[in-house]
Amino acid sequence: MSSIENELSHYDQLLQGFLNKGYEFGFFGDDVAERGEIILRHDIDFSTAYALEAAEMEAELGIKSTYFFLLKSPFYNVLVPETFEQIVKIRDLGHTIGIHFDPVLYSDAHQGLADEIGFFQNLFGESVDIISLHRPSEIFLGNNDQICGVDHTYMPKYFNDLKYFADSSGKWRYGHPFDSAEFNNLDSLQILIHPIWWFISGGSNFDKIQKHYEDCVSQLRADFEQNSKPFREIKHLITSKY
Repeated sequence: MSSIENELSHYDQLLQGFLNKGYEFGFFGDDVAERGEIILRHDIDFSTAYALEAAEMEAELGIKSTYFFLLKSPFYNVLVPETFEQIVKIRDLGHTIGIHFDPVLYSDAHQGLADEIGFFQNLFGESVDIISLHRPSEIFLGNNDQICGVDHTYMPKYFNDLKYFADSSGKWRYGHPFDSAEFNNLDSLQILIHPIWWFISGGSNFDKIQKHYEDCVSQLRADFEQNSKPFREIKHLITSKY
């Protein structure tokens, strides 16, 4: 990944900027007016801990948003007690939780989504009315068809009828919202935020990913030490290599 200078920090200032402009925050599925409303969305690709930080900050400001979680992630496991508890805390703060679905993991994406919906509903006791797609192909952008009978965040009413902004890869896609004509006109918006870019300090997106990687290695080492006696006996040999 090429390094991008840090454009994303001080999440509270971003939120306050929308509030100062007069925006109100709602959920997918609400009747969104043409002006004055924001659907705030979070796709959680790396860490539920940063998601909880964002959720707590939003709750303090009276803002509600929607958090989408991967159920087949190489970076976190929703069944790990701490991760599960963080997701439940996000929901209990008044936010909506849902599925961040990766269709490429399945030969039959419709059946895969049906299975994930069943798992999610059993685990969290929440119905699934809308999903967010992980790294969506062009076929989904602006596509009005439901997937397995469920709405998705790239349907025209959310992706075309609302001005869409995203912080993908650690930079603003489509420009900074505050610099847009839509913001100046108080037009309704959909904003996609990945909390990892906002809650790790660093001069660039590369610095942030590196810091997160180092934190993950440290946590893995701590987990091995706590749960494996053989590791404790040889850790001085292993940790000296890293």
